[in-house]
Amino acid sequence: MYYLFAKTRFVKIAALLPAGEYTKELELILQSFPHEVKLFTKLDEQTVEHLKEVEVLVSTPFFPLTRVILEKMAKLRFVQCASTGYDHLDVEYLKQRGVIVSNVPDANKESVAEHVIMVTLCILRRLEYALQSTRNGVWVLGELASSAHELMGKSFGILGMGRIGRQLAKRLVPFEVTTLYYDLIRLNQKEEEELGASYVTLEELFRLSDIVSIHVPLNHSTHSMVNAKLLSQAKRGLILINAARAEIVEKSALLEALENGTLSAAALDVYENEPPNKDDPILKHPKILVTPHYAGVTWEAQRRIAHRALANVLLFVQGGTPVNQV
Repeated sequence: MYYLFAKTRFVKIAALLPAGEYTKELELILQSFPHEVKLFTKLDEQTVEHLKEVEVLVSTPFFPLTRVILEKMAKLRFVQCASTGYDHLDVEYLKQRGVIVSNVPDANKESVAEHVIMVTLCILRRLEYALQSTRNGVWVLGELASSAHELMGKSFGILGMGRIGRQLAKRLVPFEVTTLYYDLIRLNQKEEEELGASYVTLEELFRLSDIVSIHVPLNHSTHSMVNAKLLSQAKRGLILINAARAEIVEKSALLEALENGTLSAAALDVYENEPPNKDDPILKHPKILVTPHYAGVTWEAQRRIAHRALANVLLFVQGGTPVNQV
């Protein structure tokens, strides 16, 4: 275990990161971090044994930390999530213990917004089909002339007008769409005018939109928020995009809506189990565009996350108050 000196006492720090390229930038910065940090790349019994002495932990969504594990980390005082999401932690339990939890809420908002527009255009223009057909020597120009569509003129619904939702709304302006949104907290009139967005109810969002993109956090109120009842009210042929959390959308309702034509297509970047089982019907469904939970994963975003996460760790061990507490 490594130690660092902060305000006349030693603090034990560890980082729990997956092996591979995903956290490469974070690992590179750790090498030049002003204090030593113990790095773990898997969560097994041996790792948990080491974590019992840790006071500061850098965490990622790849390693769920249940209450059973956290109970063994009796000395833990601060958890810094190197991510926007923190549903891999039992935050309520940590709060009861007085453990501070922070995330990095806005470092990848640009990347996610760009991803949503990318997959929307891919679906509307049938890009995946066009690429595969052309590579296989099948010229489908005539077919695409009657089945590919423009984004311009469509109604685009944003479910959740937080940091990512606002970035998406900004990027939709040049496409000349009608932007609708639903959020528990309505924007003020000036913000709505700047974003060109109109507030509607949740049911209206699905009834009026050609495309709906989900940007709400996963919690008790949003779990299965998009269910069979809501989808039954959707505009026929709706395109649904989920780059938030899989559990927000009821899986069985999603598949049924695709089968009966309520949904014409879906783009999913998140799954109940990651990576999903190879036999998961979602992976094989012809109307679903699937990506490996990388909407927010770009070199630029990972660099911002790494710098901001470790700056917050440094702030804490030097006696300051961490920012972005959840």
